Amino acid sequence: MRRTIVLLATVLAMAATACTSSDSTPGNTTSDGVPIAPTGGEGIFAQGVVEPFDSCNDFLAYVKRHAKELVGPYGLDGYGYGWFGGVDDLRAMEDSGGVAGSDGISPPTTVAAAQVAGVDYSETNVQVAGVDEPDIVKTDGERIFVVAQGQLHWIDATGTPEIVASLPLNGWGQQLFLSGDRLLVLTSGHDGGISPFAEVGVARDAVYWSSPRTVLAEIDVSDPDAMDVLRTLTMDGSIVASRMIDDTVRVVVQSGPNGFDWFYPEGSGIRAEREAIEKNKELIDESTIENWVPWYVLEDQTNGTTSDGALLGCSQVGHPEEFSGLSMLNVLSIDLTSGLEPGNGIGLLAEGQTVYSSAANLYVATAPWSVWTSQQWEDRASDTLKTQIHAFDISDPTTTRYAGSGEVDGVLTSQWSMDEYEGTLRVVVTDENPWWGSSDVPETSVITMQLLGDTLVQVGSVSGLGKNEHVYAVRFIADKGYVVTFRQIDPLYVVDLSDPRDPTVQGELKINGYSAYLHPIGEDLLLGVGQDATDEGRVLGTQVSVFDVSDPADPRRMARMTFEEAWSDAEWDTHAFLWWPQDGIAVLPLQRWSWDEETDKEDHFS
Repeated sequence: MRRTIVLLATVLAMAATACTSSDSTPGNTTSDGVPIAPTGGEGIFAQGVVEPFDSCNDFLAYVKRHAKELVGPYGLDGYGYGWFGGVDDLRAMEDSGGVAGSDGISPPTTVAAAQVAGVDYSETNVQVAGVDEPDIVKTDGERIFVVAQGQLHWIDATGTPEIVASLPLNGWGQQLFLSGDRLLVLTSGHDGGISPFAEVGVARDAVYWSSPRTVLAEIDVSDPDAMDVLRTLTMDGSIVASRMIDDTVRVVVQSGPNGFDWFYPEGSGIRAEREAIEKNKELIDESTIENWVPWYVLEDQTNGTTSDGALLGCSQVGHPEEFSGLSMLNVLSIDLTSGLEPGNGIGLLAEGQTVYSSAANLYVATAPWSVWTSQQWEDRASDTLKTQIHAFDISDPTTTRYAGSGEVDGVLTSQWSMDEYEGTLRVVVTDENPWWGSSDVPETSVITMQLLGDTLVQVGSVSGLGKNEHVYAVRFIADKGYVVTFRQIDPLYVVDLSDPRDPTVQGELKINGYSAYLHPIGEDLLLGVGQDATDEGRVLGTQVSVFDVSDPADPRRMARMTFEEAWSDAEWDTHAFLWWPQDGIAVLPLQRWSWDEETDKEDHFS
């Protein structure tokens, strides 16, 4: 018998019922005399934990010294470049795209004038109110812009929705920001597919794997009949994450050494390898600034000009006290009201993997083990893993300033593992190694940190959550934290963070299955999206639950709905979820694999 998908109207009604039942340094140039991009201003580094470079000579001396220590017979062997694969994987988890309707657009209706976000139309589901995240769908209530089937579409939503303009895309993973009549398209790719638009640059089938590239394209969307690319900024590196506050976009890009034509051993044996290492050291000695700082190309279609240069000046780059690799973490500030321009940014010689942003500060977390050599992996495999967290002050929309760094024991699972509230950063970490597990019983901790001078200092912690379990979901709401861990059953922990120096676990609810995403749906109510499971931990299908957390010491599940052998993209892509508070409705995609007994074949429903 064919089993069809159950429409989510039932889920929406269940959620609604639950809700109603409870109350620059000028003059810097490259070796070829090309001007380096202007700096974002002096004083962009806090002194102490991170040391800025006083000159390009200092910068080159630093990177060359460390590079010669790391270089091998095949070059920098990957670890000196930064772990682009890991960065891309985590970026896909944080800024995931490719889900149709991930913006959660409500059903089309006739749209009146003076539309209000969150009242007349929905926006991207974000972690922090007022801090927008990139998505494949953006709207202002009258216009919908969506990336679908290899094109950027403009949909008129003022009447019966219809596509009024389209642009073919090139590359993959496009994400959007919308500010007035400016649309910013962000694309990550590699050499062959660096243009975001198919009619500009190399054809789609010519894309091949090479050095990572990031493309930002500024689109004029004031008129659907003249939807044009105004400027295109292409740069070395991969996008880790991006955020927009008002009209300012911060883009976090991870780049690595580039332009090296490494020598390889000519034949086998130790002598051939040693000769290759010495030749590669000579290449490093001869390297110039453009081998270490990401390069950019700016195409201005408004006047037909093209410019290029180093993305950052040497005084815009710093390094942590402890060597953290030869990759560069770049935080760029782009004011969409002024147009797409390079130069206003800051660089840190470190890895970047997980990004969280409040309205005032942007935090980038990285695990130092991502830059270990193979020998360090072997020597330190049993060490306690640590996560470095770098804080950037973004309160000034025109400048990004490095504020400080700190370190915690353990690793983070996603952007939801960080949150800022009243000057305190709250972090959820687990001490289980994500690659080879742990010989001991892993457990989860909630740590509170505050910026004292230029250092993020741990001021409090509570541990012992989810022993021998994985973290599946985290949500911070005001002075409370909610953590879901799972192996066989799902403990939902309620953590009191009202005193940052003394966080405590107030309550715990154990139920079968788990929630992978938690969303507030009213005062003291949480909606969880995840999987139902047996007593032994075998997952059974999508489970949507409503939790009453009015009594932190006694959290309760008020209602639930399950969908056998199904799953929802909302479990890992929070942009695929919509909560519409006016009607108490939750919207999320649902998919199911099932067996058609009539045809004796597997069917996929969505």
